[in-house]
Amino acid sequence: MLVEEWEHPACLRDTQVKINSEFTIIKKYLSGIGTSYLKSNGIELAVGDDCAVIASKSKLLISTDTSVQGVHFLKSMPPKAIAYRAVSTALSDIAAMGGIPIAFNLSLVMPRTDLNWMSEFKKGLQKISVEHKFPLIGGDLAKGPLQISVTVLGKPGKNILLRSGAKQGDLLCLSDKLGKAYLGLREFKSSALINSKTRPYLFPKAQILFGQAIAKHASAAIDISDGIIQDLSHLISRSGVGCEIDIARIPIADIKFKRQCLEFGDDYQLLFSVPPRKIHLLENEIKSVGKKCHTIGIIKGHKLRLLNNPFKSINNWDHFS
Repeated sequence: MLVEEWEHPACLRDTQVKINSEFTIIKKYLSGIGTSYLKSNGIELAVGDDCAVIASKSKLLISTDTSVQGVHFLKSMPPKAIAYRAVSTALSDIAAMGGIPIAFNLSLVMPRTDLNWMSEFKKGLQKISVEHKFPLIGGDLAKGPLQISVTVLGKPGKNILLRSGAKQGDLLCLSDKLGKAYLGLREFKSSALINSKTRPYLFPKAQILFGQAIAKHASAAIDISDGIIQDLSHLISRSGVGCEIDIARIPIADIKFKRQCLEFGDDYQLLFSVPPRKIHLLENEIKSVGKKCHTIGIIKGHKLRLLNNPFKSINNWDHFS
Protein backbone atom coordinates (compact mmCIF):
# COMPACT_ATOMS: atom_id res chain seq x y z
CA MET A 1 0.00 0.00 0.00
CA LEU A 2 2.84 2.37 0.87
CA VAL A 3 4.62 1.57 -2.41
CA GLU A 4 1.43 2.29 -4.41
CA GLU A 5 1.09 5.72 -2.76
CA TRP A 6 4.68 6.68 -3.60
CA GLU A 7 4.28 5.52 -7.17
CA HIS A 8 1.25 7.74 -7.81
CA PRO A 9 2.58 10.34 -10.31
CA ALA A 10 0.00 13.03 -9.43
CA CYS A 11 1.13 13.02 -5.80
CA LEU A 12 4.73 13.43 -6.88
CA ARG A 13 3.94 16.27 -9.26
CA ASP A 14 1.79 18.19 -6.74
CA THR A 15 4.39 17.84 -4.01
CA GLN A 16 7.18 18.99 -6.34
CA VAL A 17 5.21 22.08 -7.38
CA LYS A 18 4.60 23.09 -3.75
CA ILE A 19 8.27 22.62 -2.81
CA ASN A 20 9.50 24.62 -5.79
CA SER A 21 6.94 27.38 -5.18
CA GLU A 22 7.80 27.85 -1.49
CA PHE A 23 11.56 27.79 -1.92
CA THR A 24 11.48 29.98 -5.01
CA ILE A 25 9.65 32.65 -2.99
CA ILE A 26 12.09 32.35 -0.10
CA LYS A 27 15.10 32.56 -2.39
CA LYS A 28 13.82 35.49 -4.44
CA TYR A 29 12.00 37.60 -1.84
CA LEU A 30 13.22 36.58 1.63
CA SER A 31 16.93 36.10 1.01
CA GLY A 32 19.79 38.53 0.51
CA ILE A 33 18.35 41.17 2.87
CA GLY A 34 21.09 42.91 4.82
CA THR A 35 23.80 40.44 3.85
CA SER A 36 26.44 43.18 3.99
CA TYR A 37 25.86 43.37 7.77
CA LEU A 38 26.31 39.66 8.49
CA LYS A 39 30.02 39.71 9.35
CA SER A 40 29.99 42.93 11.38
CA ASN A 41 27.03 41.65 13.43
CA GLY A 42 28.61 38.28 14.18
CA ILE A 43 26.34 36.21 11.92
CA GLU A 44 28.23 33.17 10.65
CA LEU A 45 25.33 31.57 8.76
CA ALA A 46 22.00 33.07 7.68
CA VAL A 47 19.13 32.14 5.30
CA GLY A 48 19.57 28.81 3.51
CA ASP A 49 20.22 26.27 6.25
CA ASP A 50 18.16 24.71 9.06
CA CYS A 51 19.34 27.36 11.53
CA ALA A 52 21.26 30.60 11.54
CA VAL A 53 24.56 30.62 13.42
CA ILE A 54 25.52 33.59 15.59
CA ALA A 55 28.92 34.06 17.21
CA SER A 56 28.34 35.99 20.43
CA LYS A 57 30.47 36.63 23.50
CA SER A 58 27.85 38.88 25.12
CA LYS A 59 24.28 38.52 26.29
CA LEU A 60 21.56 38.50 23.65
CA LEU A 61 18.31 40.46 23.67
CA ILE A 62 15.45 38.55 21.97
CA SER A 63 11.87 39.64 21.35
CA THR A 64 9.00 38.47 19.12
CA ASP A 65 6.03 40.41 17.78
CA THR A 66 3.13 39.21 15.61
CA SER A 67 1.11 41.42 13.26
CA VAL A 68 -2.28 40.18 12.02
CA GLN A 69 -4.24 41.74 9.16
CA GLY A 70 -7.41 43.39 10.39
CA VAL A 71 -6.06 43.57 13.94
CA HIS A 72 -2.67 45.29 13.70
CA PHE A 73 -2.78 46.67 10.16
CA LEU A 74 -5.32 47.47 7.48
CA LYS A 75 -5.95 45.25 4.46
CA SER A 76 -5.47 48.34 2.27
CA MET A 77 -1.97 49.08 3.54
CA PRO A 78 0.88 48.90 1.01
CA PRO A 79 2.92 45.69 1.40
CA LYS A 80 6.10 47.77 1.79
CA ALA A 81 4.56 49.44 4.85
CA ILE A 82 3.25 46.13 6.23
CA ALA A 83 6.76 44.65 6.14
CA TYR A 84 8.50 47.71 7.58
CA ARG A 85 5.91 48.13 10.32
CA ALA A 86 6.03 44.46 11.36
CA VAL A 87 9.80 44.60 11.88
CA SER A 88 9.84 48.06 13.47
CA THR A 89 7.22 47.21 16.10
CA ALA A 90 9.29 44.21 17.17
CA LEU A 91 12.47 46.29 17.08
CA SER A 92 10.91 48.79 19.47
CA ASP A 93 11.42 46.29 22.31
CA ILE A 94 15.16 46.34 21.63
CA ALA A 95 15.03 50.15 21.78
CA ALA A 96 13.25 50.04 25.14
CA MET A 97 16.12 48.05 26.61
CA GLY A 98 18.81 50.32 25.17
CA GLY A 99 19.98 47.57 22.83
CA ILE A 100 21.77 47.36 19.48
CA PRO A 101 20.00 45.34 16.74
CA ILE A 102 22.02 42.53 15.19
CA ALA A 103 19.52 40.41 13.18
CA PHE A 104 15.90 39.38 12.70
CA ASN A 105 13.83 36.33 11.75
CA LEU A 106 10.53 36.61 9.89
CA SER A 107 7.67 34.14 9.50
CA LEU A 108 5.11 35.05 6.85
CA VAL A 109 1.66 33.50 6.50
CA MET A 110 -0.22 34.62 3.37
CA PRO A 111 -3.43 33.47 1.69
CA ARG A 112 -2.00 33.09 -1.83
CA THR A 113 1.14 33.58 -3.88
CA ASP A 114 1.26 37.13 -5.24
CA LEU A 115 4.70 37.91 -6.64
CA ASN A 116 4.01 41.63 -7.11
CA TRP A 117 2.92 41.83 -3.47
CA MET A 118 6.06 39.95 -2.37
CA SER A 119 8.29 42.27 -4.41
CA GLU A 120 6.88 45.31 -2.59
CA PHE A 121 6.99 43.48 0.76
CA LYS A 122 10.70 42.82 0.25
CA LYS A 123 11.31 46.56 -0.29
CA GLY A 124 9.97 47.23 3.21
CA LEU A 125 12.30 44.62 4.69
CA GLN A 126 15.25 46.09 2.80
CA LYS A 127 14.40 49.61 3.95
CA ILE A 128 14.42 48.81 7.66
CA SER A 129 17.42 46.50 7.29
CA VAL A 130 19.45 49.38 5.84
CA GLU A 131 18.23 51.90 8.42
CA HIS A 132 19.33 49.76 11.36
CA LYS A 133 22.14 47.82 9.68
CA PHE A 134 20.87 44.38 10.58
CA PRO A 135 20.10 41.37 8.35
CA LEU A 136 17.25 38.92 7.91
CA ILE A 137 18.75 35.56 8.92
CA GLY A 138 15.85 33.10 8.69
CA GLY A 139 12.17 32.42 9.10
CA ASP A 140 9.27 30.48 7.65
CA LEU A 141 6.59 30.69 4.96
CA ALA A 142 3.08 29.22 5.12
CA LYS A 143 -0.40 29.56 3.64
CA GLY A 144 -3.27 31.09 5.62
CA PRO A 145 -4.75 34.45 6.69
CA LEU A 146 -2.14 37.21 6.35
CA GLN A 147 0.09 37.63 9.38
CA ILE A 148 3.75 38.30 10.06
CA SER A 149 5.78 37.20 13.08
CA VAL A 150 9.15 38.85 13.62
CA THR A 151 11.82 37.85 16.11
CA VAL A 152 14.51 40.47 16.65
CA LEU A 153 17.91 39.84 18.20
CA GLY A 154 20.12 42.47 19.74
CA LYS A 155 23.04 42.97 22.07
CA PRO A 156 23.17 45.22 25.14
CA GLY A 157 24.29 48.82 24.80
CA LYS A 158 25.77 50.75 27.72
CA ASN A 159 23.27 49.15 30.09
CA ILE A 160 20.27 46.82 29.87
CA LEU A 161 17.20 48.87 30.70
CA LEU A 162 14.45 46.91 32.44
CA ARG A 163 10.89 47.78 33.42
CA SER A 164 11.71 46.94 37.02
CA GLY A 165 14.29 49.61 37.95
CA ALA A 166 12.15 52.65 38.79
CA LYS A 167 12.68 54.03 42.32
CA GLN A 168 10.77 56.41 44.55
CA GLY A 169 11.52 60.00 43.56
CA ASP A 170 12.56 59.20 39.98
CA LEU A 171 11.22 61.48 37.28
CA LEU A 172 8.96 60.03 34.58
CA CYS A 173 9.84 61.14 31.07
CA LEU A 174 8.65 60.66 27.51
CA SER A 175 10.70 60.69 24.30
CA ASP A 176 8.25 62.57 22.04
CA LYS A 177 4.64 63.56 21.33
CA LEU A 178 1.86 61.00 21.44
CA GLY A 179 -0.83 60.63 18.79
CA LYS A 180 1.10 60.85 15.53
CA ALA A 181 0.19 57.24 14.77
CA TYR A 182 -3.49 57.85 15.49
CA LEU A 183 -3.53 60.90 13.22
CA GLY A 184 -1.63 58.96 10.56
CA LEU A 185 -4.14 56.12 10.59
CA ARG A 186 -7.02 58.60 10.47
CA GLU A 187 -5.47 60.31 7.44
CA PHE A 188 -4.67 57.04 5.66
CA LYS A 189 -8.23 55.79 6.04
CA SER A 190 -9.49 58.88 4.20
CA SER A 191 -6.72 59.37 1.62
CA ALA A 192 -4.95 55.98 1.20
CA LEU A 193 -1.78 58.00 0.54
CA ILE A 194 1.77 57.73 1.82
CA ASN A 195 2.75 61.22 2.98
CA SER A 196 4.16 63.11 5.96
CA LYS A 197 0.89 62.70 7.87
CA THR A 198 0.47 58.95 7.32
CA ARG A 199 4.13 57.89 7.69
CA PRO A 200 4.12 57.79 11.52
CA TYR A 201 1.49 55.04 11.31
CA LEU A 202 2.65 53.25 8.15
CA PHE A 203 6.38 53.44 8.92
CA PRO A 204 6.78 53.82 12.71
CA LYS A 205 10.32 54.49 13.87
CA ALA A 206 11.82 52.33 16.59
CA GLN A 207 13.69 54.68 18.94
CA ILE A 208 16.94 52.71 18.82
CA LEU A 209 19.41 55.61 19.14
CA PHE A 210 17.30 57.30 21.81
CA GLY A 211 17.19 54.07 23.83
CA GLN A 212 20.95 53.71 23.63
CA ALA A 213 21.41 57.35 24.66
CA ILE A 214 19.29 57.08 27.83
CA ALA A 215 20.49 53.62 28.88
CA LYS A 216 23.43 54.89 30.92
CA HIS A 217 21.32 57.13 33.18
CA ALA A 218 17.68 55.95 33.07
CA SER A 219 16.50 53.54 35.78
CA ALA A 220 13.65 51.84 33.84
CA ALA A 221 11.98 52.05 30.42
CA ILE A 222 9.18 50.68 28.25
CA ASP A 223 8.01 51.39 24.72
CA ILE A 224 4.50 52.78 24.22
CA SER A 225 2.70 50.34 21.97
CA ASP A 226 -0.62 49.86 23.80
CA GLY A 227 -1.25 53.42 25.07
CA ILE A 228 0.54 55.43 27.74
CA ILE A 229 -1.57 54.46 30.76
CA GLN A 230 -1.44 50.73 30.08
CA ASP A 231 2.29 50.71 29.40
CA LEU A 232 2.99 52.94 32.39
CA SER A 233 1.02 50.46 34.50
CA HIS A 234 3.34 47.68 33.32
CA LEU A 235 6.42 49.69 34.30
CA ILE A 236 5.29 50.62 37.82
CA SER A 237 3.93 47.12 38.44
CA ARG A 238 7.27 45.53 37.56
CA SER A 239 9.09 48.12 39.67
CA GLY A 240 6.74 47.72 42.65
CA VAL A 241 6.04 51.45 42.86
CA GLY A 242 3.32 53.99 42.13
CA CYS A 243 3.44 57.30 40.31
CA GLU A 244 1.83 60.63 39.63
CA ILE A 245 1.61 61.86 36.04
CA ASP A 246 0.32 65.22 34.91
CA ILE A 247 -1.92 64.71 31.87
CA ALA A 248 -1.49 68.39 31.02
CA ARG A 249 2.28 67.89 30.60
CA ILE A 250 2.05 64.98 28.17
CA PRO A 251 2.99 66.30 24.70
CA ILE A 252 0.17 65.65 22.23
CA ALA A 253 0.34 65.74 18.42
CA ASP A 254 -3.07 67.41 18.07
CA ILE A 255 -4.92 68.80 21.08
CA LYS A 256 -8.27 68.43 19.24
CA PHE A 257 -7.85 64.66 19.52
CA LYS A 258 -6.23 64.57 22.95
CA ARG A 259 -8.19 61.60 24.26
CA GLN A 260 -7.53 59.50 21.14
CA CYS A 261 -3.84 60.43 21.19
CA LEU A 262 -3.55 59.26 24.80
CA GLU A 263 -5.48 56.03 24.23
CA PHE A 264 -4.43 54.81 20.81
CA GLY A 265 -0.88 53.51 21.28
CA ASP A 266 1.22 52.50 18.26
CA ASP A 267 3.51 55.52 18.72
CA TYR A 268 6.47 53.40 19.85
CA GLN A 269 7.92 56.26 21.86
CA LEU A 270 9.85 55.47 25.03
CA LEU A 271 8.52 56.08 28.53
CA PHE A 272 11.28 56.00 31.14
CA SER A 273 12.27 56.92 34.67
CA VAL A 274 15.45 58.71 35.69
CA PRO A 275 16.84 59.81 39.08
CA PRO A 276 16.60 63.64 39.41
CA ARG A 277 20.36 63.92 39.94
CA LYS A 278 20.94 62.35 36.50
CA ILE A 279 18.38 64.24 34.43
CA HIS A 280 20.90 66.81 33.12
CA LEU A 281 23.38 64.09 32.21
CA LEU A 282 20.62 62.23 30.37
CA GLU A 283 19.50 65.38 28.54
CA ASN A 284 23.05 65.95 27.32
CA GLU A 285 23.22 62.36 26.06
CA ILE A 286 20.03 62.61 24.02
CA LYS A 287 21.09 65.92 22.47
CA SER A 288 23.67 63.87 20.58
CA VAL A 289 20.84 62.10 18.72
CA GLY A 290 18.88 65.29 18.10
CA LYS A 291 16.21 64.61 20.70
CA LYS A 292 14.89 65.98 23.97
CA CYS A 293 12.84 64.45 26.77
CA HIS A 294 9.54 65.57 28.27
CA THR A 295 9.09 65.23 32.03
CA ILE A 296 5.49 64.23 32.75
CA GLY A 297 5.49 62.96 36.31
CA ILE A 298 7.26 61.34 39.24
CA ILE A 299 7.56 57.91 40.82
CA LYS A 300 5.69 58.27 44.10
CA GLY A 301 3.81 56.00 46.49
CA HIS A 302 2.26 52.74 45.34
CA LYS A 303 -0.70 53.80 43.20
CA LEU A 304 -1.08 55.39 39.77
CA ARG A 305 -2.53 58.89 40.08
CA LEU A 306 -3.51 61.08 37.13
CA LEU A 307 -3.33 64.83 37.70
CA ASN A 308 -5.22 67.38 35.59
CA ASN A 309 -7.15 64.59 33.91
CA PRO A 310 -10.18 65.94 31.99
CA PHE A 311 -11.50 62.46 31.21
CA LYS A 312 -13.46 60.05 33.41
CA SER A 313 -11.34 57.20 32.07
CA ILE A 314 -8.54 56.59 29.59
CA ASN A 315 -8.90 53.26 27.82
CA ASN A 316 -5.92 51.68 26.11
CA TRP A 317 -5.33 48.86 23.63
CA ASP A 318 -6.39 45.32 24.53
CA HIS A 319 -5.51 42.55 22.06
CA PHE A 320 -8.49 40.45 23.17
CA SER A 321 -11.20 43.05 23.73
